[in-house]
Amino acid sequence: MTRQQLYRTILLACTAGFIYLWTGIGFPCFFKTITGIPCPSCGTTRFLLGDFTHGNPLGIIVGFAMLLPIGVIFDLFTGGDRVFRMYLWVEKKCRQPLLAAFLIGMVVLNWIWTIAKGL
Repeated sequence: MTRQQLYRTILLACTAGFIYLWTGIGFPCFFKTITGIPCPSCGTTRFLLGDFTHGNPLGIIVGFAMLLPIGVIFDLFTGGDRVFRMYLWVEKKCRQPLLAAFLIGMVVLNWIWTIAKGL
């Protein structure tokens, strides 16, 4: 992925996320509608909106990701590439088998927790 593609993707995805959060437009989860079980990220929106008892802890990661446009805009104004270099570093780390297995395991455990909690 090029720097321009990454920055465009971050800005579009975060803009869509902010619009979703600010307007309160709600739509049912496609995964849960089809399967009847919550998806691994079920409850993330609730967490972002401050419902920490019924929300999904993955909301912490999504919350930090929603701050990426600040870095992208800074990079665009200064001609820097900090966010792009961070992306390359994270991608390289996630390709390490042990870390990848750990992260996948965390998602699976979170999904089990989400199903057990009945989100």
